[in-house]
Amino acid sequence: MMNFFRIHMRVIFIVTVVAFLGGIFFGAVSFLFNKPSDFVVKVNGTKIPVNLFYSIYTSSVKGYEQAANKPLDEKELNEIKSRVIQTLVQTELLCQEAKKYGIIVTDEELKNDLQNSLEFRDGNAFSMQKYAAFLNAIQMKPKEYEDLRRKQIKASKVKMLMASSIKTWSYEVESAEKQKLPLSKNDLFFTKVNVILTEWYIGAIRNSKIISNDYLIF
Repeated sequence: MMNFFRIHMRVIFIVTVVAFLGGIFFGAVSFLFNKPSDFVVKVNGTKIPVNLFYSIYTSSVKGYEQAANKPLDEKELNEIKSRVIQTLVQTELLCQEAKKYGIIVTDEELKNDLQNSLEFRDGNAFSMQKYAAFLNAIQMKPKEYEDLRRKQIKASKVKMLMASSIKTWSYEVESAEKQKLPLSKNDLFFTKVNVILTEWYIGAIRNSKIISNDYLIF
C-alpha cells in the first residue's frame, strides 16, 4: 500500500485536491428547476433549502460569466449546479460529523469571521454598507448567510481536526523528494491530508441517506 502511495504520489495529489475542493466524486447531479419543493437535497434528514442553492448557484454563475466574459453554455451551467450541490452536501456531512466531537462555532467566532472578511471592510473597519450590498448581490438575508458561514466554519474545524492527526515521516519526505516529479514536504503533507479527507467523504456518502429533489448519483 505504501509503495503504491509513494509511486503514484503526484497523481494522487492532483486528483484528490481537485476532488475534495468541490469536484464531482461519483457521477453527476440532475436538477429540475420547475419541480416544487422547499429543499434541493436532504442529507440524513436535514434539508438543504432550495433558496440557499439558488443563491449560491446564481452567484457562482455570475462570477464565472464575468471571468469568462461570456454567457455559459448548458454543459457549464450543469457543472456548476453539480459543484454547488456537492459542496453543500459535503459541508452538511462535515457539520453532522462535528456533532460527534462537540465542535461548535460561537457567536463571537462568527462575528470575528464577518468583521475580518476583506470583502466587508472599508479601510480597517467593518462596513455595514458593504455587507448589505454583498447580501443583496447574492440575494440572501443576514441570518441565511450567517447560518451558512457558521456551517462552513464548523466544517473547516472538522477538516483541521482530521488533518491534525496526520504526520509526514522522514522516510516519506526523502522518497517524495527523490521522485521524477519531486514533492516538497508541504506537498506531501497536503497529499496525505487530501487522501484521508477524500476517503472519509466517500465513506460518509456511502453511509448516509441522501435524497435529492430530482436525483443525485454518487
